[in-house]
Order: sequence, then C-alpha cells, then structure tokens
Amino acid sequence: MKLRVLVYPLVAVGVALVTGISVAAQNPDSARINTLLQQSKEHAARAHMDAEQIESFTRSRLDWRTHSAQIEHMRVDINELGKDIAVLSAARSEGSPWQQEAIDDIEPLLKSMADHMSAMIQHLNENQTQVHMPRYVDYAKGNYELSSKLLTMINDYVDYAEAKYKTEALEQKLTVAPNANEGEE
Repeated sequence: MKLRVLVYPLVAVGVALVTGISVAAQNPDSARINTLLQQSKEHAARAHMDAEQIESFTRSRLDWRTHSAQIEHMRVDINELGKDIAVLSAARSEGSPWQQEAIDDIEPLLKSMADHMSAMIQHLNENQTQVHMPRYVDYAKGNYELSSKLLTMINDYVDYAEAKYKTEALEQKLTVAPNANEGEE
C-alpha cells in the first residue's frame, strides 16, 4: 500500500509538468502586457515618490493639510496603478506564464497598499492634529515600504521582459548568421 501512495503523487507531478510545458508553448510573451507593465512601473514610481514624501513629512513640523494634499496625490497615483492592473488582469490569459505570474504577484501587493492607504486616510480624517504621533508615522512608513516593494517587483518584471527580448533577438541573430556564412563557401 505504501508504494501505491507514493506512485499517485509522482503521476500527478508528471501530469503537472507536462501540462505546464504545453501551456508555456501555447502562450508567447504578450507585447501588450509588457507595455502595460511599463506603464504600471511609471505609476508605481509616482506612488513611491508620494509615499517617500509623506514619510519624510513625519519628521517635520508640517501641518496636517500638507500631509493631506500629498496623500491625495498618492491616492490618485494608486488609483491610476489600480486601473493599469485591472487592464493587466483582463489581459492575463493572453500572456505567457511568466507574465501571468507577474500579474498574480502584483495584484495582492497593490491591494495591500491600497488598503493600507485607505486606513491612513481614515486615520488622518479622524486625527488631523496627530500627524507626528506613532500610529500615523507607522502608516506613513508602511505605505513607503509597500510602495517600495511594489515598485521593485514591477521593475524586476519589466527588466526581465527587456532582458528576455534582448536574449531572443540575439538568439535569432546567432541562428541566422551561420546560415548566411554557409552560402559564401
């Protein structure tokens, strides 16, 4: 009986590997998804700069209205990023496996960032004079850390797409070059 228990997981792993390979062969990289990732990178960079600014405000004597104005900028940038990710999610099925993974990785991090931002907004609305208190400072640091992680993740996927494109172009060039030399002899 024990041998039988071990065989079934091995068969399942084999089927999963074969299925994964066939899916990879069916879905080449989507240029549209790569473009959307690049656009998301720009919005993530803006949101990160906003978060960095807000976090720096916690070490100053700026009025809550200054914090509020910068939070509004960040809210707009997060919403724009949310629109990008919604379009990416809708296009997910046309992407290659790594592009689908990118979308799957980005979505929950963006959701965490948006939820954290909403909590920060609510806290500021209820405690306008407490922008230098530990709880607000923690929100600001949390937003900065989440925006940093999201920007890094998107940057890594964009860099991967660019490197993959360059590698494939070089492979194509190297594949064509030997054939051209054969005709010269």
